[in-house]
Amino acid sequence: MQNNTIINLLRNDEISKFIGLHINDDAKMLAFDAKKNKDIDLKSVASLISLYQKAKKKLPEHYNVKAALNKKGFEQCTSEMVAIAKSKIINTANKNIINITGGLGVDDWAFSKNANQIISCDIDEEVNSLAKYNLELFEIKNVKRLLTDGIEYIDNIEKTDIIYADPDRRTTFNKAFRLEDCKPDVLNNINILLKKSDELWIKVSPIADISYLIRKVPQICKIYVIALYGEIKEILICCSKKIIKNHKITAINIEDDNIYEFSESEDLCMPTYNNDGKYLYDPCKSISKASLAINYARRLQLNLISDKSNLYISDSLVENFQGKKFEIISKQLYKPDLIKKYLRANKISMANITSRNFFEKAEDLWKRYKLKTGGNDFLYFTTDYENLKWMYHCKLNSYLP
Repeated sequence: MQNNTIINLLRNDEISKFIGLHINDDAKMLAFDAKKNKDIDLKSVASLISLYQKAKKKLPEHYNVKAALNKKGFEQCTSEMVAIAKSKIINTANKNIINITGGLGVDDWAFSKNANQIISCDIDEEVNSLAKYNLELFEIKNVKRLLTDGIEYIDNIEKTDIIYADPDRRTTFNKAFRLEDCKPDVLNNINILLKKSDELWIKVSPIADISYLIRKVPQICKIYVIALYGEIKEILICCSKKIIKNHKITAINIEDDNIYEFSESEDLCMPTYNNDGKYLYDPCKSISKASLAINYARRLQLNLISDKSNLYISDSLVENFQGKKFEIISKQLYKPDLIKKYLRANKISMANITSRNFFEKAEDLWKRYKLKTGGNDFLYFTTDYENLKWMYHCKLNSYLP
């Protein structure tokens, strides 16, 4: 669908009513019924309904107002919850911001709630038109969209408080995670971007390696690994003119209206180790990605199973733990024949398997023990601090605080 088609559809009262009536219908089946509704471009409407069904969770406010969306813009945009959290991390209050990669405008939407002014640039005419339409829909007055190259625009300004960049990672058939493979070329223009701003913030792929980022971008001063309900969504880096050696790395986990932060601390007790306890703890992925798992165990005074497993164990129940908490049903020393016997005795034919610091991958363990995926049983295979191999049979208890 072209942008004018999407916007024209949304401005048509009859079609808007049709979308509202069929918002929960099977979009593919709607498209097949095109011959029955010759007055409506059902193929385009069905595509839009399909996007709205996905947006209901990722972009609830945009869903509620039936904002203009297209597939490319939707796939690359930040979720609303992450965008709002990001505006707090960046501290956009009363700031002048230039977004050199405006996209669909979800970050602009979040930043606009407390920023002074935002100039948002994009070279994609279609997505730029959709973003302008959505600004009118939300009645946002402090964001100005420009159909221009963001870096070229920066060249012609004096200075601003913050420059924000979310380089396009879908420039080829495969998603890029290296900054040098993204567009626009932020790496080769980083000095001019820093010259024209007090702070430069860059959104990076969640699968990017942090050591690679530090090596490739020496101007980094802060790194945030951001998770939503425990799943990593993006890495956000802040760059400054002054090169520093000690980069502050912070793990973020967003749950509903709460933003949990954890960063490295010096004043913590030494780590302790054990392979026995009542509860197994699997920290939030942002904590592991940020290489803060050992620090987090020390902060909560939980025992590490090993330095490499990113798993904790304890007889104590920790409240507000960022990650998954399990009640341990049984601990089995890893011997394949004994594991098979245990699974048969407990009638376990389906399980969720996690392999950490273990010689076999989860998919191989499912095949070895002929288990289906899913269910209420969780099996953790790992190697402890004494190099002993274990299987922990656990239950995820939703009632644990």
